[in-house]
Amino acid sequence: MKRLLKIMSVMMIAVLCLSGCTGDGDTESTVSEISAVTGESSAKEVHKPEQNSRSEKSKTESSNESSVQSLQGSSEESHEKLHEVSEDESSEEEKSEQSSEPSEEVSAESSEELSSEPERVIDKSIVYGFDSKYFVNRLDESMLNIFLNMYDAVQHFEMTTRFSEKVPSDDFDMLMFLLNYDCPELIQLNGDYSPIYTDESESNVSGVYFTYNMSESDCKNYTDELDLFFENLKADIGDMSELEKEKYIYDMIFDDCVYDDTDAYSGTVYGTLIGHIGRCEGICKSFMWCMRELDMECMCVSGVPKWETDAVYAGHSWNIVKIDGEYYQLDLTIDNIRDPWSDTTYPNYGFFNVNDEFNDRTHEIYDFYKKLGVPECTSEAVNYHKMNGLFVYSDGDIEQQVKNILENNFSEGIINNISIKFESIPALNNANAHFAGWLKEFFKEKEISSYDHSVDCDQICQTLTVYAEENGSG
Repeated sequence: MKRLLKIMSVMMIAVLCLSGCTGDGDTESTVSEISAVTGESSAKEVHKPEQNSRSEKSKTESSNESSVQSLQGSSEESHEKLHEVSEDESSEEEKSEQSSEPSEEVSAESSEELSSEPERVIDKSIVYGFDSKYFVNRLDESMLNIFLNMYDAVQHFEMTTRFSEKVPSDDFDMLMFLLNYDCPELIQLNGDYSPIYTDESESNVSGVYFTYNMSESDCKNYTDELDLFFENLKADIGDMSELEKEKYIYDMIFDDCVYDDTDAYSGTVYGTLIGHIGRCEGICKSFMWCMRELDMECMCVSGVPKWETDAVYAGHSWNIVKIDGEYYQLDLTIDNIRDPWSDTTYPNYGFFNVNDEFNDRTHEIYDFYKKLGVPECTSEAVNYHKMNGLFVYSDGDIEQQVKNILENNFSEGIINNISIKFESIPALNNANAHFAGWLKEFFKEKEISSYDHSVDCDQICQTLTVYAEENGSG
């Protein structure tokens, strides 16, 4: 009798769907009535598009939404069918029962096998450079399996993937961050995604819809270009020390890449290294991938920039790098942003190998990184300014310290382009207010009466970047 009721319910639903004479609300109520008759319930899943909080500028949201719509629109019908299946988990079983009823020799066990899809087995060998991915390697077995499922789907440009278990929303966001930031080789992946929630509370996720930056054929061509880039990079690097490698990559990206958060590829390694346009996401992923290709430990981290008070940024990303056995914070993006109308392009190295104490003044890392475990950065052994005698301490004579730095960087009537870092903001402001007078006195001592100079004061990096040279002698 129960089997007969199930068959009747399936036939009634089919008739209603084919006739098209009922609206969505009528169909849903009819299905509910039939479910009540058969004694079965359905677990409704909720799919809501979601902008990734990593988008750096609010003005990019509209273009990202259109990207999601264009990529998902072509498969809207298949997405709806996917949800129909998920809303009634017993539908496949009912169809298999109906199809197998004429043949009583088919066992319940074999019927179940026919109605279920084999679960694909994926291991970490599919992930490029798996062992170099610091945070991915810290996932527990359950989260790692889901991550590998997602990685495999993106590799094959699949529009969606489903999870074998419910994933808490916070854990799902963590996996998406790691998929994007710890795996820079997935240049095709767009930062926007649409979680498939299991219920209206949005507390658990059962799958995700991806969006992509490029076609599969373009991705292959761009990856080939990157392979050649890294091959040439390794040849250029040669036998440099770890610190020399790090500074080479820092200077290369600074010199070649212009900050731009509007370009379609600015969040990718391809956009930064090949297109020479990048935002914080593309810049930090590019630095990390270069370090990893040179067999150095490096990672991307994301969080909130404390210096932004007008909500222009939704988030920020930077690096942690390991040099000679010690971990350091490095933010190439902040050092890279400069006045586009200025001819001065010398980097200020403000966040070149700083410790946690300095970095935490302006950067607040997301909690999930803390849960996974972030390396402590306590050393200043290879901090750029301290290592090169360009650091001004607050408890000393600030004017004399600055003049000593000018003296040490003066040669043949020219002061080299230099970045001077100050221990505190008050010390920086003091120097900035008096620097023109100090520079005039310095050149007078050198018997230089005419000179050109410009000084860039950066409150975030706590630096004065100086450009000064002789115009003529007195």
